[in-house]
Amino acid sequence: MQDEHSARTDALLREAYFPTLIYFRDLPGTPALTAELAAHIRAWRDQDPDGVARSNVKQLGAWHSGLDMHRRKEYAVIGAQVLAAAGEIFQDLGYDPAFEPILDNMWANINPRGAHNRGHIHPNVLWSGVYYVQAPPGCGRICFADPRAQALMVTPHLAPAQPRKAACWSEVYFDPVVGRLILFPGWLRHEVEPNLCSDDGAAGERISVSFNIIQRPRSDA
Repeated sequence: MQDEHSARTDALLREAYFPTLIYFRDLPGTPALTAELAAHIRAWRDQDPDGVARSNVKQLGAWHSGLDMHRRKEYAVIGAQVLAAAGEIFQDLGYDPAFEPILDNMWANINPRGAHNRGHIHPNVLWSGVYYVQAPPGCGRICFADPRAQALMVTPHLAPAQPRKAACWSEVYFDPVVGRLILFPGWLRHEVEPNLCSDDGAAGERISVSFNIIQRPRSDA
């Protein structure tokens, strides 16, 4: 991009470049949608208890479904909501309208007490995200890490009596909120804390839907 800062200024100005964007929204119809999703996801786990191994720690009981969730009709509603949000992001960032967002894959996660997801990225996709189906208190936050490795080479001494400004954070946490959809760049490293919910059995499980978004030329273009 062309440098447009040719005018002289005596003021100390601040502009933000190379930002890492995280989008989120609370979806409508949450109680009915999440109840239906929870039932389908638990039934899926009963049919395929082994699931697959990705960032989930299977030894601790973390279950990760297959990646074909977006092709199953029982998950069409949440898939459509994800694509609608991705379309808004594409428009917000000025993506070529001749290309549309496509679900590359989508899957379900169930984390019982003690289970977590190791730090990882989602390669070869534009956007990734999570939707919270069940999130009892203490079930584990999602954590995003500063992707700028160079920024960690030397860190400043910050004023101890003041809250740390967001521009100086090296990681940020989002609480899991039932019905909330979060979208973030696929290259952004993230992990999920251990589920420390005190509830026993199914009530203490953290259930979520995860997905990856790519671009594809519009079929109607």
